[in-house]
Amino acid sequence: MPSLETANVGKAVAARVGTNIREVRTKLGMTQAQLAAPEFSISYISAIERGKIRPSLKALSILARRLDVPLTFLLEGSPSGAAEARAVGYSPADSGPDQRIDVDLIQANVLVQQGAFQQAEQLLAPIQPERITTDQVYRLYLLRGQVHLGAGEYQEAVVDLRSAVSQGEALTDSEYTERARNLLGKAYFLLYNYTLAMENHQRCNTAIENGQIGDPVFCLDVFSNLANDYFRLGDLEKSVEFYHRALDLLGSANRDSKSFAQKYMDISQHYKAVGKLPMAREYALRSLAVYEMRDEQRLVGLTHQRLGKALEKQSNLEDAEQEYRQAIAIERELNDEVSASLCHTSLAELLLKRGQKAEAEQEAQEALTFARSSDDAQTQGQALIALAQIHHQNGDFASADSLFTQALELLDASQAHEIAASAYFRFANLLEERGEVQRSLSAIKKAYEHQRLGKRGDLE
Repeated sequence: MPSLETANVGKAVAARVGTNIREVRTKLGMTQAQLAAPEFSISYISAIERGKIRPSLKALSILARRLDVPLTFLLEGSPSGAAEARAVGYSPADSGPDQRIDVDLIQANVLVQQGAFQQAEQLLAPIQPERITTDQVYRLYLLRGQVHLGAGEYQEAVVDLRSAVSQGEALTDSEYTERARNLLGKAYFLLYNYTLAMENHQRCNTAIENGQIGDPVFCLDVFSNLANDYFRLGDLEKSVEFYHRALDLLGSANRDSKSFAQKYMDISQHYKAVGKLPMAREYALRSLAVYEMRDEQRLVGLTHQRLGKALEKQSNLEDAEQEYRQAIAIERELNDEVSASLCHTSLAELLLKRGQKAEAEQEAQEALTFARSSDDAQTQGQALIALAQIHHQNGDFASADSLFTQALELLDASQAHEIAASAYFRFANLLEERGEVQRSLSAIKKAYEHQRLGKRGDLE
């Protein structure tokens, strides 16, 4: 639902539009009946002029042509008019969209999907929201939010994605709104604000349950995001439920590219029928590309890994191991080194918990090999932590300390505060077990420092 602030702005714009129409009509000596015919009724024109209703963009364009004034005149009428009109879904540019902007937005979208965030940002930078259509403004804010997410600029992503949500609400387009809201939830999650992340993802799930969005990939993403939210908030039963829903969704679908291409074409035709041409075009382009499903398969692999984590916390180690092994099989097939490393690390830690030290060390070494090949500092640090714990349990404290030191240096440098805090706490516990109280306290101090830095990043 649009916010109260947006509703109030809508009333102000409606009053201004009505006043401007009445002034021009009376100056031209035109009656309400003359202005209305043949598309509108006299009562409709009267209600507009009294500010009781806000005309659609199509109606407003017709009235502007009939009164022989620019659409901008009817909308603005004051220095703040353009901004207020934009807030409730009006744009002077809606009377004639610039097709070049559409091309730029499509190209930026492709660059975002390819992970070329800097190039996408350069393409979007010159576009001015006040000079484009309301639909283009929504896509601009959404893409800016995605660029910030990809660049690790999560607070900046929140700002743009909130604007995209507001724009979607102003356009009364539930799909626009919920797609932006899903990404907004991701941004909050990455800022460690799991409560706000869950609130946004729950609203997306409500839209899915109400049949407002039928895209299976969007549903998969929402289910997976909700599972992650619940996991972080400690509700393991809900987390497992949504991980299973995510896996069941793709498990029940025919995952070959042809069937998904047809699904997207069906969605495109639906949007075309109801007049949502930008969304129709987007889904037609997806269909034309003959979806390869690589990203979705990768998400399936990570979902198995996350489900394994939830089951492990419930002490269901046998089922957790099966989930980790399924995840490894998928990620290795996709040659995704980062994800494969994370999955091998999870399995190594679980096997160590079950007392299978030799198998655990083998998995940790596999994780480290993939992590080093990917050149990703965070996954290298996590693999080294798993290996260090194995060496510690084997009584090789010197090797364990050396591995911990390497891991912590990588995590410190990567600014992965949450992962680093957890790693320092683990190291502190092992040092305490060995009676090295002073070193344990130093590690705990570092852990709390990372926690503080992580929370400060959240507030910023």
